[in-house]
Amino acid sequence: MDLNKKNFNGDDGYLTLIGHMISSICSDRSKNSKQHYLSGKLFGHYSFINISEGRDEVENIIGQHESKRNMVEVAIVMNILQRLNKEWQCNSRKLSVCVTSPYVAQVKEIERRLWKSYENLSKLELKVKSLEGFQDDEADIVIISTVKSNSVGPLQFILKHRKSKVATIKARHCLWILGNGKTLAEADYVWENILSDAKQCNCYFNAEEDVEIAQVIIDIKCKLDELEDLLDKQCNLFKVTKWQVIFSETFFKSFLKLPSTYSKKLVVKFLLKLATGWRPKKKNTDVFCDSSVKIAKQFKVEDRYIICTNDISREHGFVTQILKVWDILHLKDAPALIKRLDKIYGAFSKDFLICCKEKCLQGNLEVPKCYTSFGVARYKRTNSGRNFGENVRVKESLLLMKFYSLSAGVMSQLLSAPDGTILNVPFEVSDEEREIILNPRSSFILGRSGTGKTTVLVMKLFQKEQQHYMASEGFDAHDALVSDCLSNEPAGRGMPLCQIFVTINPKLCFAVKQLINNLRRFVHGENFDKGCTSIDVNVMDEYEKLMDVPDSFEEIPSNAYPLVITFNMFLLMLDKTVGVSFFHRFPDIRKIQCMKNASFGLVSQAVKRKEVDYDKFRTSYWPHFNTQLTRTLDPLRVFTEINSCIKGQLHFGKGDGSRLSLQSYLKLSKSRVSSFSEDERKLIYKIFEDYEKKKVVRGEFDLSDLVNDLHHRLKCEKYEGKFMDFVYIDEVQDLTMKQLALFKYICKNVDEGFVFAGDTAQTIARGVNFRFQDIKCLFYKEFLHGRKNKGIISPILHLSQNFRTHVGVLNLAHSVIELIYHFFPKTIDILNPETSLLCGELPILLDCGIHEDAITKIFQDKGSFGEGVIRFGAEQVIMVRDDYAREKIANSIGRHAIVLTIFESKGLEFEDVLLYNFFGSSPLKDQWRLIYEFMEKKLCLLNSELYPSFTNARHNILCHELKQLYVAITRTRQRLWIYEASDDFSSPMLDYWKRLNLVQVKKLDDSYARTMQAESSLEDWRRQGIKFVEVHNYKAAMQCFERSGDAHWKTFARACSLKAAADNLRGLRLQESLEMLREAAELFKSINNIRKSAECYFDAEDYRKAGLHSRAAEIYAKSGLYNECLHACNTGKLFELGLQYIQSWKQKGLTGSIDFITEEQNFLRKGAHAFLQG
Repeated sequence: MDLNKKNFNGDDGYLTLIGHMISSICSDRSKNSKQHYLSGKLFGHYSFINISEGRDEVENIIGQHESKRNMVEVAIVMNILQRLNKEWQCNSRKLSVCVTSPYVAQVKEIERRLWKSYENLSKLELKVKSLEGFQDDEADIVIISTVKSNSVGPLQFILKHRKSKVATIKARHCLWILGNGKTLAEADYVWENILSDAKQCNCYFNAEEDVEIAQVIIDIKCKLDELEDLLDKQCNLFKVTKWQVIFSETFFKSFLKLPSTYSKKLVVKFLLKLATGWRPKKKNTDVFCDSSVKIAKQFKVEDRYIICTNDISREHGFVTQILKVWDILHLKDAPALIKRLDKIYGAFSKDFLICCKEKCLQGNLEVPKCYTSFGVARYKRTNSGRNFGENVRVKESLLLMKFYSLSAGVMSQLLSAPDGTILNVPFEVSDEEREIILNPRSSFILGRSGTGKTTVLVMKLFQKEQQHYMASEGFDAHDALVSDCLSNEPAGRGMPLCQIFVTINPKLCFAVKQLINNLRRFVHGENFDKGCTSIDVNVMDEYEKLMDVPDSFEEIPSNAYPLVITFNMFLLMLDKTVGVSFFHRFPDIRKIQCMKNASFGLVSQAVKRKEVDYDKFRTSYWPHFNTQLTRTLDPLRVFTEINSCIKGQLHFGKGDGSRLSLQSYLKLSKSRVSSFSEDERKLIYKIFEDYEKKKVVRGEFDLSDLVNDLHHRLKCEKYEGKFMDFVYIDEVQDLTMKQLALFKYICKNVDEGFVFAGDTAQTIARGVNFRFQDIKCLFYKEFLHGRKNKGIISPILHLSQNFRTHVGVLNLAHSVIELIYHFFPKTIDILNPETSLLCGELPILLDCGIHEDAITKIFQDKGSFGEGVIRFGAEQVIMVRDDYAREKIANSIGRHAIVLTIFESKGLEFEDVLLYNFFGSSPLKDQWRLIYEFMEKKLCLLNSELYPSFTNARHNILCHELKQLYVAITRTRQRLWIYEASDDFSSPMLDYWKRLNLVQVKKLDDSYARTMQAESSLEDWRRQGIKFVEVHNYKAAMQCFERSGDAHWKTFARACSLKAAADNLRGLRLQESLEMLREAAELFKSINNIRKSAECYFDAEDYRKAGLHSRAAEIYAKSGLYNECLHACNTGKLFELGLQYIQSWKQKGLTGSIDFITEEQNFLRKGAHAFLQG
């Protein structure tokens, strides 16, 4: 049959090209019949080589579409090219060969293989492109790899290349097509014709007919089978590992960027071989640089190098060598990393390095050396007594990177994770953290910001859960977990372990819940892309974030554990568990609570509207107190005193059971922890009495009222809810003693069931003031009350290594703590100084010269000089003392920088902070000269300055000022600038810091101002805006969204701001509040946020305007909130509308938590009653 007369044209450019190539090569058949380039019948002028054993796999090409690759065909192509090169050695000219494929991934894989073998193919003139890349090209030989090798799914490239520009390429002598004949024939009729004709003309061959290719297929399949076996958790390699292999975050990111799944599997296999003790024998893996400590090793895998070191780990009760994998890089990038590692390990002590490098052989295997006792210091001691510190930015630090242990589960995540994934698996903790996690007793964990307190709590909770599971399944938990003993679990076999994690911060609560869920998915072998939450969830209210939380402690389903909730949710659950609810005294809330199957979110929103928090106290109450009482007082300190002291103390002497009497309160002015004089306390108590009266009139409450009511009920009535086995309380500095005492009712496992974590240096929280030692005393007197043998209370456990910032910032912060220790020793817990593995730049005192201001100097328009205006980035902030200073600066610089008060910054972190005029705006004024007393008496630093004599009564505000200063300093991760407009009040502290060499002075000129600026992308600004939304700072959020150009999020922040303002105004100016709610509802509706819009309409109803109820009901119905919809109809007396909704839902067959038949009868009855009344 004459092939050149056949019509191979299809409707696809790719197949048309192949058809033309076949016709062309066959038309020149007689001319080329004598030319043979390779021996064997497979390699004539035209051949279709059938490869039935191929495997195609999907690859994500960076910056391009998803593509496919077939490693068997790649191996065969390489074999053919090597053989061509060998047989063409005697020819003077080069043989031109084009290798092509319709798949970009296949082309890239062949290119990568050729790059490694380029020098060995010197007789070939090679071109490797995708089919679309050829235009008017020709070659002696053309090899086409079709890739697709299974019958599942269509040939994707047919659709992708259709209607594309037709490529042109001509094979002068030979055309060899590689592919799976069966798959291609089933996929397309044109391919079916091509293959049919090839068979008729004896041009169709099975790859196995060639001996060399048959062996290539066997070899590559064996290799691929080994790599596929890695996905099996029962893989033999895991069973014989001897080394613990841990890898860094940087390695993980580089690993995800590897060009193919095949390459990733090769790397994982190589790491597992290293874990078994195998080491390459023929190649020297040691790497050197100047003054090298000879610790780093590099192992080549394909065209990249794995960089690793030996290290020492304390785990499982003994000390052993481990293999630490830092990165996988191209050779040209390796020296920079090795140089950094050389500096790090060069700071290790000689004995420690000897232990790291010591070899222990078992036959041909290198096994880790174990030590039964190990007293070797890791670092050399410097003259200053400090350990080595890495001098890089926090984000770039090698020492602060997280490391993960390579296991079957982790490996599965590595191989399945797409680029950009965050690896949410258990990471390696420090020795300090591990010791606390393994502590079996109830404990008190104290650490400054950034020392890993939350990490310890989560890991401890997760460890307990895994121990319980292993024990209930009959396994030896000692062998399975990093624990030296199995805890005495209160829950029996087959029962869930009842654990609860509580924090006051909704954002932290949600993050912890996500982390625990990810850890669980990891244990169960699930991928992290399942159940992932979109970014919209990050801005939902705390109750929406945790919709699966039960509404009481009475009936908690097994799958709800561990309970991860906010403290507010804890109070609401407890309130519904014990006796008559506190909220029954509020008619609006009582109506909602009495609704059948009322959602927890609906109740929570109603409660929130009635609660007086600090924001509402400051905006709606403080301006209405007698100015003679408030003019010398700060609203935050007063609110703190009311909630923490007057209403928040447990052991208060005489009082009415819920508050201190005036006499008892005044006595505190003489106590060790007094921060107010007796005269100030009299003013505060009068404000408190006025505040309580106003609350009653407005029908509102604060958390202290609810907590006191719960204590009263729990003393009079028996707790009937579920008892928890373990209770974890984070950020305890945000809670009062009375609030903490509530936890004693829900857990009887006092010996080992409680873990408290926090930082009392940050107690500028809304309404709290105590020491950590007070919690320990509370635990002894309240939690262990009535026990004959109170046992041994765990000592306070300290976390001292900081993972967020560098030594320069930490030392400055500790200098402030030292002052608190000196002047107010009973108000803060004494800790060892924090340590960091980073050096960092000393904080900077900005010198602007006389009569110049830093803000003006930095942000003035320099357009006349051709340089433009300086703008701070998304991770930079100007920090000021109060709202007045914030508004003044914001009005001055416009949108050029974010400006926050210290209070607003709590809980946030930034790359750079400019602390503006803190001392100049301080109420202490010249009383800061007290610092000279400390410098002279405690530091023995002579000075000629006069200073006042310290008395607690006169200078009590200094404690508050120092704690605020500490919070301001610790908000930065990297750079801290301090500017004071005048030396009048700042000199004492600045002199103190200078004498201790804790700061440096920089002249603020235009050149230095430029160095302060940091660039941020639009995405950076959007993410920062979302962070501000999460902490309810909507003004800053709107500024960020404006910088990002994101109108959707700006509208969202604006609507949230209006709703928050309306809530604060509700008790004062109702109509104005309702108008703001309606405006917020319209804004939410404009961005299609139906749920938020419904909430605002519901909050805005005045029970007289049926239009509001109708609109709220409509939006609730659209969002599937049936109870809320019917409640809106009910309160608006829209009975006919409610019946219409019920009929509609019944017709649609909707089911849920509502009994439509019962509700229909209720509406008929209420409608009839309303008709008779009318």
